[in-house]
Amino acid sequence: MEELLVEVSDLQSLKAGDILRRESPTRKQQGVFVKHNPEGGLILCDVVDLLECSFAAEAAVIRPQPDDKILLATAPFDDGKRSLEATQIVVNWTLFREHPELQKEILQFVKSVYFPIQIIELNKAGNMREVFVPVQQKFKIGKFKEKIDWEKVRDEKFVAAIEALSEGGHMTYVAFIPGDQNHKPLFYTIGTKPHQETIVALGREHFTFKPTHAGHIKILSEGTDKKRFIVDAGSNFLGAGIHTSLPTAEMVTEALKEIFPNYEFQPIAGRGAFGIQQSY
Repeated sequence: MEELLVEVSDLQSLKAGDILRRESPTRKQQGVFVKHNPEGGLILCDVVDLLECSFAAEAAVIRPQPDDKILLATAPFDDGKRSLEATQIVVNWTLFREHPELQKEILQFVKSVYFPIQIIELNKAGNMREVFVPVQQKFKIGKFKEKIDWEKVRDEKFVAAIEALSEGGHMTYVAFIPGDQNHKPLFYTIGTKPHQETIVALGREHFTFKPTHAGHIKILSEGTDKKRFIVDAGSNFLGAGIHTSLPTAEMVTEALKEIFPNYEFQPIAGRGAFGIQQSY
């Protein structure tokens, strides 16, 4: 494989898309050359660390040191036999088959960062982790699948809906208001849709929960330190409608203040925060 890497004597001769490797007694990195940095470095994308078997960076500036060798891969992917063999090694990988939606991007990454004989020799040596670990890290699959914080997603969606309200606008919501201190209040909205429809939508979310209250939130003012809202719990579908008591609305506003302290919420009885759009 080493004969397919030649040391670059003239860095100015490099072209965008070249596969470069930086080697030193302590480093062995490989990536795709993009362009020269005005300060004398080399800008690379999709940099992998071959010693650590890891994806190092989406983009990085390499500033060659005296003990560095900058090597150029002289036989990148093409239509030849070795390229087809190397491609087949990747295509046969279990995680590649399990992610059809990423296959095009994975192949594009592999073919731009590695060269065919490198993959073939790694495969013969049983060391394909030099390729497969960086791929997993870059695309967040396999052992490196990104764990989504669905509670955070739910709260961020609710905040986005609150922030979107302006000039007397309102929205419907459904909520779980716990009866103890061991559970967190939960809120969900899809705008001004009826509560029954909102609950159906909630059931399709990863963070679904069983609502105990529902009502309306209407903006009173904005442009101050804290946006101010009035809140009722007057759902006909999940509550007492216009007969909802003020203490019930206060339970909701206390929960809102706990989860979203950057806003002011004022409770109101019945359906006092009901907007002009139809809601239930």
